[in-house]
Amino acid sequence: MLNGMARFHQYSLFNQFILMIHGCSQVAGYRKWKELERTVKKEEKAVWILAPYFRKEVIENREGEEEEVKGLKGFFSVPVFDIAQTAGKEIERGMTEKANISFEEVRKFVKELGCSMGFRPLEIRQGGYLQDKKIVLNSNLREKDWTSTTIHELAHFLLGHTQANERLTRSLEEQQAETATYLACRELGIKRKSKFYLKSWGLSKNILKDWQEIERVRKKIIRGLSPDRREAPKRSTENGNSSRER
Repeated sequence: MLNGMARFHQYSLFNQFILMIHGCSQVAGYRKWKELERTVKKEEKAVWILAPYFRKEVIENREGEEEEVKGLKGFFSVPVFDIAQTAGKEIERGMTEKANISFEEVRKFVKELGCSMGFRPLEIRQGGYLQDKKIVLNSNLREKDWTSTTIHELAHFLLGHTQANERLTRSLEEQQAETATYLACRELGIKRKSKFYLKSWGLSKNILKDWQEIERVRKKIIRGLSPDRREAPKRSTENGNSSRER
């Protein structure tokens, strides 16, 4: 955990969204990259995110005594660069040192959450689908594709997409699930081509409103698949009675 993602700042939901839109995987400022013995390539353009601005001030506490505190006063823009925009010393990508999370580990996590899994031949463009508490994968795909597809369908399950919700269109459900999948896979070091997939659905203001749910699911997936997790996830109580094909 001292390598890879642990070396980078933990960004806010808003900043994660900005970085996702730009297809970034690991980012840092110009000076930070120099510290990591990498240099930004010529003519590369920065991605601008927001950083908090704090100011110290003196207030009176409950005991009537003066106390110096640091309060948030606003935000300012800062430039960062993705690792793909740099060259130099090799840096491990992802949360784990070798991004060696296997399909069987993901399958075990699915079982811990109270879901089952199955396989059947589907059209090649279809990775799988979620039906109630069962994830069905396309048996025509390779095992390496099953891993990220399972995480995607699991995201649908954790987001409650098997339950009826008039507010959620299929497009919005896909935006939510794929955003959570993309962020989790990026942090775990699992390859997932999401950039153009997300843009093809169209990113609307709704996805910003749902960031809290997306972040909840992302964290649950990270905790469940992180090799240093302290305890097994509690068995999920989500249920539903509809089918969602992907």
